[in-house]
Amino acid sequence: MHKTNKADKAYIVIREKLIARALLPGERLVESVWATQINVNRADVRQAFSRLVGEGLLVAGKKGVFVREFLPEDMRELNEIRLILETSAAELAINRATAEDIAKLEEICQHMAMMAENGYAMGVYEADLRFHQTFIDAAHNARLRVLYQNANLPLSSNDHLTNVASPEILVKDADEHRMIVESLKNKDREKLRNLLAKPLL
Repeated sequence: MHKTNKADKAYIVIREKLIARALLPGERLVESVWATQINVNRADVRQAFSRLVGEGLLVAGKKGVFVREFLPEDMRELNEIRLILETSAAELAINRATAEDIAKLEEICQHMAMMAENGYAMGVYEADLRFHQTFIDAAHNARLRVLYQNANLPLSSNDHLTNVASPEILVKDADEHRMIVESLKNKDREKLRNLLAKPLL
């Protein structure tokens, strides 16, 4: 089994922040800051930055690396890819999801609802990211999981960039994720597809 090294750790942490859109477009990422934050050395962070530039989540410039800005057309195409992959996963998950998969999704929903009720937008966004990753896992198809991960699908709303989504929107989003789990449990294909097709927060 592959053992995660420190460069991998740095890559995973920074990538998740980028996918959750916890960092502003155009923001410069500083090696020393991230090395301290993740508790790795600068060479590990540099290696992570290089991978993320190659994957299109960071952009290399004369003065360092910067968070990529996703234009509306970029997000439209990425969300079309998300819909294709997630509805395919749903078809598999309806028959393959285990009780443990459902329990994990329900736990994430509970955490998301708690974050939403307290108005903690970034907590909701991070839970949202975990939810969709766990949903893909419930399909129990390793190749689909790799495709989904490699697609680097960021959360879509500009509200993620400023952390200003209203509590009402956050609670509504948490409730819709709960309905996704209920539809999966009830094997309601049509409702599940309709919920997945809704724009992300």
